[in-house]
Amino acid sequence: MPGLSEQQILRARGVDLLDYLRTYEPGSVRKSGANEYCLKEHDSFKISNGKWFWHSRGFGGHSCLDFLMKVRGMGFVAAVQSLTDGKFTAVHESAKAMPQINPQPQQPKPFKLPAANANNDRVYAYLRGRDIGRDVINRCIKAGILYESAGNHRCVFVGKDGDKPKFACERGTEDAWKKDVPGSSKRFSFCLPPDNPNSRTLIVTESPIDALAHHDIHKIGMTGMDGYRLSLGGVGSMALTGFLERHPEMQNIHLALDNDKAGKDAANRIIGELLGDRRFSHINITVAPPPNGYKDYADTLQAIHKLNIGKDDPGRSKEAAFSI
Repeated sequence: MPGLSEQQILRARGVDLLDYLRTYEPGSVRKSGANEYCLKEHDSFKISNGKWFWHSRGFGGHSCLDFLMKVRGMGFVAAVQSLTDGKFTAVHESAKAMPQINPQPQQPKPFKLPAANANNDRVYAYLRGRDIGRDVINRCIKAGILYESAGNHRCVFVGKDGDKPKFACERGTEDAWKKDVPGSSKRFSFCLPPDNPNSRTLIVTESPIDALAHHDIHKIGMTGMDGYRLSLGGVGSMALTGFLERHPEMQNIHLALDNDKAGKDAANRIIGELLGDRRFSHINITVAPPPNGYKDYADTLQAIHKLNIGKDDPGRSKEAAFSI
């Protein structure tokens, strides 16, 4: 390679990404698991055992050199030179493949729940329009893990540490708005508790609505399946790791993630993470995506009602079942 020696290339390939980020971008990474780190501003960008993967964008690499080329947009020669000559090049600084992370540690934003509306009418209307049953909606509202926000009338799904809210995400009732409330900790993501408080089973979904839909599908089918239903708020592992650390008694995990590439890749990754962590390697893992032809459990529930086999709501007419 013109301008580069074989020794330079070997040295560049040996640079650890975590060491590099700690040197050039101090404060940009944080621990997200036993042997895992993530970028503070991109929690789907995971670093573990010298490898990295950006889950929200579907690609990864095995070294810092891969990171500079694939994420920062640098050419091979410039990337090798920056790693072996210690130069933080202009190409690196001007790359637009990923927003530059502020090298100065940022103070965490204080967490505050959105103000509650006087009633939950639009939350009811939206979730019933998604065929979520009244019983589970009422149960969530009573538990303080679901309510309607004032002003914008969004669904607010709350995650708690005991009785204390630590997380919330908003879902638009009249638009496609989806966003975590600032200051939320994904370690305490939304979780629908089981009917039996002694349950040792955890069902993992990507979204709160999928968790509610999964509950209703098994209620309709009278399968008797009970357990905690945890929303990851995407496909990252932070919520799962946090839950298992607080609930070491768990014995069974059902990965009910979306039936698409991102969901399938996440299921495979999570299995590897659990088996590789001594704290969780004893847990029985079942991969339980939605049936073929359906993206997620929310879509599956609506399909069930359209086929008029949803029997949880006696007052629901056949015409209504097909009109959603």
